[in-house]
Amino acid sequence: MQDVASRLARRVQLTTDGHKAYLEAIEGAFGADIDYAMLVKLYGNEGGVSSEVRYSPAQCTGAKKTAVTGNPDMEQVSTAMLSARI
Repeated sequence: MQDVASRLARRVQLTTDGHKAYLEAIEGAFGADIDYAMLVKLYGNEGGVSSEVRYSPAQCTGAKKTAVTGNPDMEQVSTAMLSARI
């Protein structure tokens, strides 16, 4: 993460999934000089079938967006795209 931070010339918005290791890595690399949010996808059982007998992945039932540092634009919070605030 420090390598990424060293290559950026201006403040950016970053979104990660909910992996806890990102919290420390991003704070260590960027400090407060970033607009950072987490997007945690929520999964549920499809049709009440237990996970032990189902062979397909669980169905995504929603997502929770959380601002972590700075002032992220919550409408732009996504782990599926790359965008830079200019």
